[in-house]
Amino acid sequence: MLAFKINIFADYPDIVSVGLIPMIIAIFALGFPLLIQTVTRIDDKYNSTILIEFFKKEKTTKYFIATLLIALFSCALWFTKIPPAVNCGWLINNSALLFLLISTVALICMTFLVVHLIYIYFVPNLLLEHFIKKHRKIKKNITYYPAISKILNYSIQTVDEPLAKKVWSFYFQEFQDIRKGKQGEEIIYPDELYNTFIEANEILCANNKKAISIFNDNIIFDLFFDSYQKTIISKDTYTFLWKLLLQCIYYNRNDFVLSYWRKAHQLFSLFMRKIRPKYNSCTSPVTNQTEIDEKEIERSDFLEFHYLLGALLLYKQQYGVIKEIMRFTHTNPPTYVLVPMRMKEVIEQYMRIEPIDNQQFISRKRKYWFPDISGVDSDAIIQMWLKRYLAVLFIRQYTLPDYYPNTFSMPSPPEELSELKRWINELGSLKFFVNDYLKQEEVLKELGLEKNLHEKDTTTPPPTELIDDYRKELKEYFTKIKKEQPVSPEREELFEEKTKEILIPIFQKYSSIFQNKNIGTEYQPYHITGQHYISPKTAFSEDRDVDYGNTYSITAKRVAQQFRYYSANTLVLILPRRYTLIGKDLFPAIDKLNINPNDFIIIAVGLYLDYYAYLNIDGLEKRDGQWFFKNVRIAEMESNDEYIAGSLFILKKDDLPNMVFKEIDKQEYIDKFNLKKIDETFNIYTGLNDLNKPEKKELRNEIEANTSEKDLSQKVLACVDINVEIQCKKKTKCVQLKLFSQFDDRGKPNSVDEIESPWDNE
Repeated sequence: MLAFKINIFADYPDIVSVGLIPMIIAIFALGFPLLIQTVTRIDDKYNSTILIEFFKKEKTTKYFIATLLIALFSCALWFTKIPPAVNCGWLINNSALLFLLISTVALICMTFLVVHLIYIYFVPNLLLEHFIKKHRKIKKNITYYPAISKILNYSIQTVDEPLAKKVWSFYFQEFQDIRKGKQGEEIIYPDELYNTFIEANEILCANNKKAISIFNDNIIFDLFFDSYQKTIISKDTYTFLWKLLLQCIYYNRNDFVLSYWRKAHQLFSLFMRKIRPKYNSCTSPVTNQTEIDEKEIERSDFLEFHYLLGALLLYKQQYGVIKEIMRFTHTNPPTYVLVPMRMKEVIEQYMRIEPIDNQQFISRKRKYWFPDISGVDSDAIIQMWLKRYLAVLFIRQYTLPDYYPNTFSMPSPPEELSELKRWINELGSLKFFVNDYLKQEEVLKELGLEKNLHEKDTTTPPPTELIDDYRKELKEYFTKIKKEQPVSPEREELFEEKTKEILIPIFQKYSSIFQNKNIGTEYQPYHITGQHYISPKTAFSEDRDVDYGNTYSITAKRVAQQFRYYSANTLVLILPRRYTLIGKDLFPAIDKLNINPNDFIIIAVGLYLDYYAYLNIDGLEKRDGQWFFKNVRIAEMESNDEYIAGSLFILKKDDLPNMVFKEIDKQEYIDKFNLKKIDETFNIYTGLNDLNKPEKKELRNEIEANTSEKDLSQKVLACVDINVEIQCKKKTKCVQLKLFSQFDDRGKPNSVDEIESPWDNE
């Protein structure tokens, strides 16, 4: 054994100097630069730095560099001639030589492996297989999608169709795996996939078209259209498809747009059909209603996308493409699934366009934007082009063969008044757009719509006349509903509640002021009654065409306004002694009257007492929500009458008017206006009179004879009735201190010295 070792290592200096170290140096001097050059050539070949990153992350590359460093270290260790620390036998004594030998052999092996890896990276088919194999092992991380996408781009750029077929095959399998077991679910694909095909589609669109090539048909769309696994296209995928189509339109690849349309037509007609309802029995409800509703939402989203695509093409003036998509069908007689087959469908789709302030339409802008359109008006512009496209489809109905009955039938009108009113308004805009295109003969010619447009059967009205007839029908139906719908009990109850809410607090306040149990029998009565107000009946019906705001309360507010006015003016009717004073003299004038706090009361009408409290008027204070001036109670009343507003009325408590809320005792009057007592304390009556009812014909005629309105069949007479008697003593002493106004009052204001008390002689 010892002789074998001696024979092997007898000439080891020559082995090291001639074989091992030169080998390491040669690989370092030549192989490492070659590796750097290879990295650069990968960038040149695939036009991608991503593949360089993947090459650098390969285990073979990392191990080669590590082995090279170890080999260089073994050379350095050999040259140092460091003796072993201990003499422990042959292995330790020759460890540097063995380390150098092993590292050299390992470096040679890794050199062959890295050369093989370089070969793989320079042969696209091998590189694809290499990445797919690695991708299958770590599929959850999806780290190899970006790398494989670069091979896809390379195959497109070089028109390498065999390679492209392998890449497409990989992606088709990936998409099937992603959708597997997710029937009925919305599928959101990894962002790496969306980004891959945005980039690939850009290259496809920019490439020149060949006579025969798989790239003539943009098969990217096939990946995202699920024909068999019954998954649902997500909002993210719709946005992605919109980006692809924008790229196609930008590069004028109309062939790709038409290719997409054919695929979408097939998907919708064959794999997105309506679900038929199922019943357990003839009288049982639909058992699969949930599935039906979900399918209708899916179909509606798909159609919305394609109507907006048509609007985009119209905006970009791609009339030839629109002509083709409007005519495309794969059956005979023709069936159209992405454009309307009947006028009814055109109208219904037009009416599905929401107002621009609707959040759903705003979200549509974020999903499906139009190039070169931005700013605050972008929503309205997109909506306008969508309406214009539907106007073109409206005209298209006149050029279709009469294969199907009821081609020009109109949809049933909506039942809700607000929606019905919107339809009437929207038909006006549809007529405008239809008229606009009928005047553009060149555009109609490019769209292929000029033929047979004026050769239809004379029984079919012209386009604008057809719209006018339908609009007239809707208006008549709108009027009929407004006339015939009854007053809602809930709305009537709300009317009563609002009336009490407004009037009762006012009546409580004023009755607490005008309360005189010592009024006696010698008094002058003044009466305040209610108000009758003509209102739209729809304001009090279940179905309303607009928001009527304060209609429930307007009659009660008028009663309250009238009540305040006459209550305050009662103080003038008792003929007070009147003085006009500047603001600073108002309260000193009360001092001049020298009144007893126990016997007198002050009534402030339309005077802002907080302002005078801010001026620190001596004696003016507020206690427990009630104002006093030197212990004389101040009661507040409202009035806008310039004669009494801004006044202080001073009179004895025994001379106060008395307010009585009486019942309405005329049954004939109650019956005539359909009155109902809603409050027992203040005897408040309300009534809503439907003037379209036959029993109210006499009342309607009476009102029409005294008003300018001649048709009250769509109105109600809202009644709020009261019977208030204000009793005033015939001989009452009272002083009115009126705030002087240089704008309203003539002459000069009185001075405090001119104030005389009418009670001095008592």
